[in-house]
Formats: sequence, C-alpha cells, structure tokens
Amino acid sequence: MENNNKSNEKDPLSDPDKKKPKKNYGKLLILLIIIAIIIDSYTYIYEIMFKSLTSKNTTIIVSLIAIFILILILLLWCFITAMNTNPGDIPLYWGFYIGDDDFKRKRYCLICNAFKPERSHHCSVCNKCVLNMDHHCPWVDNCIGFYNRKFFMQVLFYSCLITLYYDFSAGYFVYLILRKVINKKIKYNFRELYNFGIVFICYVFTLVFSFIITRFFQFHLYLVLNNSTTIESLDTNAEKDKYNIGKYENWIQVFGNNKLLFFFPVISESGRPIGDGLTWKVRLEQSIEINRNNSNEGPNARNSSNDKSNSGHGNLSNNIHIEMNNLNPNVNINTSPLSPNVNQNK
Repeated sequence: MENNNKSNEKDPLSDPDKKKPKKNYGKLLILLIIIAIIIDSYTYIYEIMFKSLTSKNTTIIVSLIAIFILILILLLWCFITAMNTNPGDIPLYWGFYIGDDDFKRKRYCLICNAFKPERSHHCSVCNKCVLNMDHHCPWVDNCIGFYNRKFFMQVLFYSCLITLYYDFSAGYFVYLILRKVINKKIKYNFRELYNFGIVFICYVFTLVFSFIITRFFQFHLYLVLNNSTTIESLDTNAEKDKYNIGKYENWIQVFGNNKLLFFFPVISESGRPIGDGLTWKVRLEQSIEINRNNSNEGPNARNSSNDKSNSGHGNLSNNIHIEMNNLNPNVNINTSPLSPNVNQNK
C-alpha cells in the first residue's frame, strides 16, 4: 500500500503540469483602467473645463487643461513602462558557481528548479521567481521587482498628483454646476441632466480614489525609504530593518543616482537601480551580528572547542578538515574521535 501511494504522488521536479499558463485577468483590469482614464479625462477637459470657458477665464482654463494633459502623459508613460519592464529574472545556474557562500543556496524553488537569491520569491501568477519581489500588481499585469519598482512608484506618484489636481482644479467649477441645480437654474432635459450626472459621478469617484491611492503611495514610499518590500512587511518572522542602510541609500537603491530621472521612467545606466538584485547590503549592527555568529558557530569554532576537550586528537581533526577543504571547497568534513560524522554539502 505504501508503494502504491508513493507511486501516485507526483514528483514536483518531474511534473510537466507544474508550470501553468499565466493568468489573464490582469488584461481585463488594464482595460478597465483605460476606460476610466478616458471617461475621467473627457469629463475634466470637455464637460467641466471647456463648458465653463468664457472670455474672462480663457487663459486659466487653457492652462489648467494643459497641466492636466502633461501629468496624464507622464502617468501613461510610467504605466506602460512598469507594465512592460521585466521585474528581474534569476540568472541561469545562479548558486552553482564555485565560491558562492552557503547561505545563497538555502532557498530552492521546486517549480523553477533554481536557487532563489536573497529577497527573491516565486510569483504564482507570472510562474517565475522574481528578484527582490515586492508583490504582483494586477493593475499593471506585472510583478513589481528589482528592475521596475521605480516605475511602479512613479505610477503611484503621478496617480496621486493627477487625482488631487483633478479634485482641486475642478472643485470650483463642480460647485458652480451644483449651485445651478440647487437654485433650479438648470433645465431638466437630457443634455443638462447628462452633463450634471457625469460630472458629479466622475468627481466623487476621483475624490474617493485620490484618498485611496494617496494612502497606498504613502505605504510604498515608507517601504522604499526603509528598504523593505510588501512581502517582507507581512512576514512576522523577518528581521525588521535588516536592509535599512539609510534613507538616501535606500532611495537610490531603487531610483538610481541620477536625480534628473527620479520623475521620469527612463531606462539608462544612471537611472537604473543600484546593485544587481542578488546580493544586498545590511545595516552595520546586523553586519556585526552576522560576523559574530559566523565566528562563534563556524567550523573553526567547533574545531577549537574540540581541541580543548580532546587535546590529543585536536590537531589530527584540524589537519583532516584543512586537507579535505583544499581538495574540494564544497566539502565540509567535521571529525571527532568519539562520533565521527561526515557532512558533505554539494
């Protein structure tokens, strides 16, 4: 019976169905976003601003429309870039290179058949491991990772900017339309009711959305400035502030060194994130603690303790350990006259 049960179980390393096709519901959400942008832009430019145009406010109205269009272009630019930029794939055969530390090999993905670098995670939607994965964002139909997190933050920033701009710049004109309704100066025909209805609905929607997206942007800005991710913030077992190396260093690690490109989704050498997404700096206190643990728990510390308790055999144990390491750096042998153990790490 046990053999039959084992034969029925699928081996995750040999299961051909382990990688399922990428889910496509993100395309529907993108379509909804495009429709919402078109309706809101039409309402702002034509139903609110253009219909409020008079000979006295021409300059103000045209200026407000021009600023709105400029912010909208930047938002769409960042949105398309974040959607089409690869968040970061794990390099082929990463973790097998000679000389890599053991801690890089502790995390193995059975689906991708690859070692996951530090701060990397497997996305069940994209069906791949992502470098410095923050989360999978269905609104851009892409994972947010090492190489496109800057563009995602820019999308949030310009979303906040354009919705708040919409609220404040259109607020007065929406008030004038609402006052006409209250004072019964509006004609109750289809055209007038349509104008009031679409203006009121879009303005309320934008007002609510601006509050939500602003809070969302504040949360992700906090994560960037503290060098954390959404996944790490939800992990109760994670060491807090482990990668926090200072506000400015945390910022340029995502946005790059070029200050002129902080607000533009330009892919260039000076605007790319700092690092490679594989290895990470840790704060000074954490680095000291890691070095202390390595010195206390490493093979040299164990050999020195064996020397004290078994002075007659300590030199022999150390010599065997050193010679075997010289033959193969990936083999670690710890011997003891009382309980000889052989531990091979391949």
